[in-house]
Amino acid sequence: MTRPFLLTLSATVLLAVTGCGGTDSADGATPANGNPPAAAAGSYSAKDVCAYLKGEIPALREVGSPVGRHANLAGKLATFFESHGKPENGAVLDAATKAECPVVRTEVLTLIDVDSFSAF
Repeated sequence: MTRPFLLTLSATVLLAVTGCGGTDSADGATPANGNPPAAAAGSYSAKDVCAYLKGEIPALREVGSPVGRHANLAGKLATFFESHGKPENGAVLDAATKAECPVVRTEVLTLIDVDSFSAF
């Protein structure tokens, strides 16, 4: 795959991870769709992210290409962060995973062929 394709894929994933707006209910009421509101941005635990990433490594190894692994992980991370709170950006996620699980972080980034989570 080409670099422009990867950049487009990364931009799409970043939009999915950061959300597309909307307003949160100040009183904590359940939204009209019946689902509880997502966790607040930044409320995730680095330990939880690391455990999640470690658990994804076997599945990522089974995907045939770095682009496929990147897309697979991007979708799953978007779902994970919806229920665990989203980092402010990729740099924040990088810092958290460097501190909590540098070996897992390096393996995941190597599998998806990027240098940092900022590439998402």
